[in-house]
Amino acid sequence: MLEFGPVEMFAIAVLGITIIGSLAQGSMISGLLSGALGLLVSTVGMDFLTGTPRMTFGQINLFSGIEFVVALIGLFSIPQALRLIEKSNGVAKIASKITDRLIPSFRELKQLMPNILRSGCIGIIVGVIPGTGGDTASWFAYNEAKRFAKDKSRFGKGDIAGVAAPESANNAVVGGALIPTIALGIPGSSSTAILLGALMVQGILPGPNLLTDYGDVTYTLIWAVIFANVGLLLVGLMFTKACVSVTKVPDAFVACTIITLCIIGSFAINNSIFDVGLMLGFGLFGYWLSKAGVSPAPMVIGLILGPVMENSFHQSMLIGNHSFAVFLDSPIAIVLLCIATLSVFQATPLFGWIKTLRRQRSAKTEHQKQL
Repeated sequence: MLEFGPVEMFAIAVLGITIIGSLAQGSMISGLLSGALGLLVSTVGMDFLTGTPRMTFGQINLFSGIEFVVALIGLFSIPQALRLIEKSNGVAKIASKITDRLIPSFRELKQLMPNILRSGCIGIIVGVIPGTGGDTASWFAYNEAKRFAKDKSRFGKGDIAGVAAPESANNAVVGGALIPTIALGIPGSSSTAILLGALMVQGILPGPNLLTDYGDVTYTLIWAVIFANVGLLLVGLMFTKACVSVTKVPDAFVACTIITLCIIGSFAINNSIFDVGLMLGFGLFGYWLSKAGVSPAPMVIGLILGPVMENSFHQSMLIGNHSFAVFLDSPIAIVLLCIATLSVFQATPLFGWIKTLRRQRSAKTEHQKQL
């Protein structure tokens, strides 16, 4: 029987950081560095083993560590608001005419069903891979729908299949992203990272033992996803026409509303002005990261998995009498750490040079054959 102890949990945390870092948008090296930065930030506060303050700089508010939600709001919401202000140039254009028919006909649904099922499967598979998200699944599904279409020229000109495919994949990603979150404690997307943080705040640690220790929570999440999709359909049918008018709101006004809600939300966590300043600091840093082409998602994952990794490492060292050989006693840990090592190796320039050299040799061989 496979059992997950501190050694295996440490290996899972390492795997989560390396995989998400290597799959992040932009350079794989920058993704791994972003994840490492999240691990560094997670060490701020009191050492749970020795009680020694770390990187608090004498600030009492940092003794309990950096609040995960504060960092999350700052890294994701504030940069988006600043980008809206930056590109604000009037009001977004909308269609001059909106159709009265919201539900496709039975004939259209019958034609779209293979496309919807195929795109849904793509969304689930992509969602299982940590760090990918709905955008990746939508593009995959759109390309596949276009590849299977009889008339490819209609894509990009309002073909209903080109709308159904990415939307089906985007919705299916949610369920797929929950699989690594529940089974391994590795967030499959930014939204499941928020869910993971909320569970940890309640003292619930997702992972292999979640189903046995908190079966009610697990099945609640599963049923919540099912009912949420049904609710999304009903809400969409009721408010689609009304929501179109939201596109008329100027970007600057939307950005100011986002920043205001971020300030209120970060203050409400601990009723602390310090958290508001910390959130704004993370926001400016996240905006700088986006300008540098670095994804903030690995940093958030590192911030979440950092305490898990540290605690599991300390417990593993105690079990192994302070010997690293303890990680070689578990076959599961060996496999997971090997996968993590391969993902890091793939992100190194050496691996890229090897692939480039192979492509050059292959091209040279093909050229010689043609001669």
